[in-house]
Amino acid sequence: MHAAILVLLLAIFLLSACSGGPAAPLDMTALNPGHDHGKIAAFYRHEAVVSRQQAEELTHRAVVYEWLFGRESEWVTGTRLLAQFYEEAAREEEQLASRHLELLSDGLAPSPPTRSLGH
Repeated sequence: MHAAILVLLLAIFLLSACSGGPAAPLDMTALNPGHDHGKIAAFYRHEAVVSRQQAEELTHRAVVYEWLFGRESEWVTGTRLLAQFYEEAAREEEQLASRHLELLSDGLAPSPPTRSLGH
């Protein structure tokens, strides 16, 4: 009985995680990469929303797992850790979106990464 419920919950989780639609591509022919900061910021904002939704779903699942398997279950602990991961990812994505919006408002493009030549 519990195995069937677990398989069903896992299938629902996997299907919901794979249902995101494609994002608009960046303009790869632009002469000034700074023009894409708005699109990049929108992408990161969207990803933050998706990450927060995943964290919320996982938090609800942890409650169900606690009811099914008990508070000390590895299912509960693992699901809560995964929810924390998605929450942290959402915060990082929001910070990246803010950085790109700042670059857009300043009219600046990020400097290319420098590489040490080993001298």
